[in-house]
Amino acid sequence: MSSQEFSPKDAEANLKIYYTRLSAPAGHNGKGLSQAPIIFLHGLSTCHIEFSYTTPFLSKDYDLILVDLPGHSRSKDILPFTLDNAVNALSHLISTEVTCGKAHIVGMSLGGFVGLEFARRYPEMVSSLFCTGCPPLNGLRKWFLSHPLLMGTFEFIGGKLSNEKMFWSPIGVKPFPKLREEMRGNFSMELMREGYGACTDMTIERFAGIRGVRIAIVAGGKKDGVEQTREAGRVLAKTNPACRAFVVRDALHLWDLQLPELFAQGVRSWVEGNEMPKQFELLQ
Repeated sequence: MSSQEFSPKDAEANLKIYYTRLSAPAGHNGKGLSQAPIIFLHGLSTCHIEFSYTTPFLSKDYDLILVDLPGHSRSKDILPFTLDNAVNALSHLISTEVTCGKAHIVGMSLGGFVGLEFARRYPEMVSSLFCTGCPPLNGLRKWFLSHPLLMGTFEFIGGKLSNEKMFWSPIGVKPFPKLREEMRGNFSMELMREGYGACTDMTIERFAGIRGVRIAIVAGGKKDGVEQTREAGRVLAKTNPACRAFVVRDALHLWDLQLPELFAQGVRSWVEGNEMPKQFELLQ
């Protein structure tokens, strides 16, 4: 496996996001660089290293591209974060760096919303989409995310007062100091406002506008909106019967960190069009 680092270099930096590419040996297990790569999109205020626990289970067989979304870590100066900028940057990345012109997309939380909007606008560039923690928002959850100052204040205070163990234990993850350092560096009220705004912008009507993409939308059973995920699956299946909604009952929100091997198994199964692991309970 080889690893490469890429970064934006010219005046159109708003279209060029930083990314790391983990390339599988060509021809390994019948797979190689001719196959569509898998692009990973992280959550709000994190970065590409969020997937550090997941990628070892996939990197021998797939070409992986781990991006830093606009406003985050190595792409921190690519501002502002908006769905438009994120989608445009992803389109530019696939157009210029992916030989076959399309990719499998994996999105966590905010990255899931970006992946869904990308699938709506550029279905021809998406081989499949596996997204989690990104159902259409409603009720109290939508109200809180519509008040980013309140949410941002809670996150700021919590981040200041909690040590590593206190910070990570509620999401079932052993301390990950490097990622938390990136999250501290990424935090700003402006990013919270823009990121939460992007989440609330992805309404059920936008879900209904996605055509021609095979999508798995997954809920972490202990933190995410299971019924909202079920509804999203039904809406997506109306335009593409191959779409599915699942719940992983033991999963929290950032379960790529909590259950990385299972997360990778789900990604692998969806990318290859195989039966999902038994922990993925179908929502109908």
